[in-house]
Amino acid sequence: MSKLLRVVQVTDCHLQEAPDKVFKGCLPEERLCKVLEDMVGRNLQPDLLLLTGDLVHHGYPQGYQRLAEHVQKVATEIRWLPGNHDDARHMSVFSELNLLQWRKHDWCVVSLDSTSSPDGKGSGSLGECELQRLEAILQAPPSKYLLIALHHPPVHVGSPWQDAICLGDKDAFWRILEDSKSSAAKLIVCGHLHQDHEVYNLPLPLLVTPATAPQFKKAMLQPVLETDEYLSLPGYRVIDLFESGEFSTQVVRVVI
Repeated sequence: MSKLLRVVQVTDCHLQEAPDKVFKGCLPEERLCKVLEDMVGRNLQPDLLLLTGDLVHHGYPQGYQRLAEHVQKVATEIRWLPGNHDDARHMSVFSELNLLQWRKHDWCVVSLDSTSSPDGKGSGSLGECELQRLEAILQAPPSKYLLIALHHPPVHVGSPWQDAICLGDKDAFWRILEDSKSSAAKLIVCGHLHQDHEVYNLPLPLLVTPATAPQFKKAMLQPVLETDEYLSLPGYRVIDLFESGEFSTQVVRVVI
């Protein structure tokens, strides 16, 4: 297979009001910077750096400014989308990073905003406008192949507290994908769970990427921070997109 593009996904950074502020026992900004340094050290040269939400805890405007400065040092093409902890108003100041589609060669990365109808506990939905936009994109794809990105996973993962705050309108999301019978849509990427999941028994492959912030243990009734030496490390995902419409992916963990 001939690789056309490389997308690197970074998610759930939870940057604080100040770089030296601790969050769940760690420094989120330090962890993010280590991840970005690792990308450079591996010479990954992403065509796109994709940031999939919960980027700044409580949406501090200065957090987005620092984040933009960090990521612009390691990539030229960058897109971000909001999570339930973000403030989309402050993100919108960076208009180029906020664009809803990114196209190159035969692929288009479509960003969806899943922060509609928040429940105050972490859930979010696409809402009618985003669902209609998705439907229109699937009916007339802007490129031969589509990668769909959003923050909230449209699936349960066997962890009751996280299943309660997944994508609120996931049934409508899957119904639109199935009804469209689109051959363009090839995969879905998201974050939110602070865990690594790859699910292939759905209408489309679903990739959930671990956070750069602290991780959570899988299959728990309540939130429990990951303590495993490897699984607790910050992570990111490399996705190679091929001219055939296929993809390969790898999660990279970074030692602090």
